[in-house]
Amino acid sequence: MKTKKFIMAYFFFFALILAASFHIGFSGNARAWSDDPAINTPICTASDNQYYPKIISDGSGGAIITWEDWRPEAYSDIYAQRVNALGTAQWGTNGVAVCTADDWQKFPRITSDGSGGAIITWMDLRTGSYYIYAQKVDSSGTPQWGYWGVAVCTGGNGQFNPQITTDGAGGAIIVWEDYRSGTYPHIYAQRVDASGSIQWGTNGVDICTGSTSQWYPQIISDGSGGAIITWYDYRGTTRMYDIYAQRVNASGSVQWSPNGVAICTAIDRQEYPTITTDGAGGAIIAWNDYRYSTISHCDIYAQRVNALGTAQWGISGVAMCAASGDQDFPQIIGDGSGGAIITWDEYNSATKSDIYAQRVNGSGFIQWGTSGQPICTASGGQYSPKITTDGSGGAIIAWYDYSSDITWYDIYAQRVSGSGSMQWGTYGVAICMAGGDQESPKITTDGSGGAIIVWEDYRNSSEYSDIYAQQIGKDGTLGKTHRSLPFLPLLLLE
Repeated sequence: MKTKKFIMAYFFFFALILAASFHIGFSGNARAWSDDPAINTPICTASDNQYYPKIISDGSGGAIITWEDWRPEAYSDIYAQRVNALGTAQWGTNGVAVCTADDWQKFPRITSDGSGGAIITWMDLRTGSYYIYAQKVDSSGTPQWGYWGVAVCTGGNGQFNPQITTDGAGGAIIVWEDYRSGTYPHIYAQRVDASGSIQWGTNGVDICTGSTSQWYPQIISDGSGGAIITWYDYRGTTRMYDIYAQRVNASGSVQWSPNGVAICTAIDRQEYPTITTDGAGGAIIAWNDYRYSTISHCDIYAQRVNALGTAQWGISGVAMCAASGDQDFPQIIGDGSGGAIITWDEYNSATKSDIYAQRVNGSGFIQWGTSGQPICTASGGQYSPKITTDGSGGAIIAWYDYSSDITWYDIYAQRVSGSGSMQWGTYGVAICMAGGDQESPKITTDGSGGAIIVWEDYRNSSEYSDIYAQQIGKDGTLGKTHRSLPFLPLLLLE
């Protein structure tokens, strides 16, 4: 009799676990990551347009995504969504409102708050000029800094193009182009603490206010509560753009030469820098470089600068790729060993773009040949690569791709090992092949060697864009559809 009760209890317990597993792991598949590149996971399919998605890891295998949202009026707002490791939306059907103030809120940028939430910044026209605002959203999707966020800078003549990084203490450091002085844009920054209080004066501190213009600031944490900022700069005597950088500490004091240190002042112009940490308090910066062409030929160069602001790789950096044709718009991540992996668009003809990448070590020596490794050279064209770490010294790169048909752009991705070997076939794997165009992918790590990718998606309308996402595992398979039942201990029967 006692044995029978144990058997009945065992099967009752097993049935409960099995039912829970099916409820969590299988009945939720429609809401979770898909394994079909024609389906994917909707992040927001609200009315009108959703544009410019940005993504970060949530630190638990999922991601937090923000975007510019036009529902359902004439002006854009800022929304966000968190999706967990299984691909299930955590903040409502179409995300939570980050800011719905009057007039336009545009071009959001995002960083982690270190506690499963995020800090988001954007350009805001609520008062008649574009100023910089920010909002913190906790792990449950609740805004923390008032109803419509806090003012980061409301200086005269407008501020544009904000970028953001963590301050390592639950707050953020934000940098932007600033027109307060009149005709020319300069670079300013502000720190906002975890409670939403600004730390560096009413309208921030000047990072560079040199003569003429400074553009396109990019920012990373310095690992000590401050940040390293890079931009391209028109101060040169030949009036060609050069690359400069500055470090600012946690108190808002600049650490390097006034108005920054020169990263590259080679002849002709250098533009569109991108930046990553070197893991030792410094940074590695890559950019578009025209030093060998007075017409249009562009190469990719990079420079490492240490924590003291001293360039490490020669006077004007080292070539990542100087092949014929144009190499444009690099994207960069650290390789975890003091070096970096850089990817870019490569135009070997006037009409076709491919995706290439290069690894450079901490001493400035390129690792993948003189022209880098081809990531995808399929027919048609591949554009706008974005990159994240694979956690093993390699990288995962996503792009939008015109090679699979002659009608629509699709999303593809490739994993490349630290040695430069392709891991997911010759041309990568399809992330999205739904109808309509898919464009502007962004990518973050899933924390397990794979990635989560988000993009603008026109499958539901040729006129209006939605936001979709997809997880891909380190082995190149889509979604997390193979879920095992929890371990059931063997009950000893008497």
